[in-house]
Amino acid sequence: MNLDQLYPYGFKTTLFDRLLPNELYGQQGLSLQQLRESVALDLEDLLNSRTAKLSPEIDDFPLAKQSILQFGIIDFVGLSTSNPLDRDKICQSIEQSIAAHEPRLKQIKVEMLMEGHNMGALCLSIQAFLNIHPLYEPVIFDALLKPTTQQYVILTKT
Repeated sequence: MNLDQLYPYGFKTTLFDRLLPNELYGQQGLSLQQLRESVALDLEDLLNSRTAKLSPEIDDFPLAKQSILQFGIIDFVGLSTSNPLDRDKICQSIEQSIAAHEPRLKQIKVEMLMEGHNMGALCLSIQAFLNIHPLYEPVIFDALLKPTTQQYVILTKT
């Protein structure tokens, strides 16, 4: 089944994108590539935000845990990327944050890439499926934490 036949007018932008004046997307829908880029930009915002440290009473309010109060990822200070348990904790935390705040992605898997040539930069591979009803389009994003700026940059693979 051809995506152009299913979505001849393109994919819908996010509410936030529609509220802001943006010449890039205009009033027409997004192409599949623009949809991927939109998700990548939103993932970049998510990875560059930190969750608030809330009291244990938040556990009594499960919807609050998925709200904007918890937008972002945990602070990894004190965790070591050389420790496999810490790496798993970091990856699981990022998976949970993406699942809670990026509804366009399903079946999210985050892996930490341990390559020697990155010189202190943290590399993550985010594999998921774009939820394009009735289809699921596989996507892979590479997230690179630049040590100089301490900011994540997302690279779209496919």
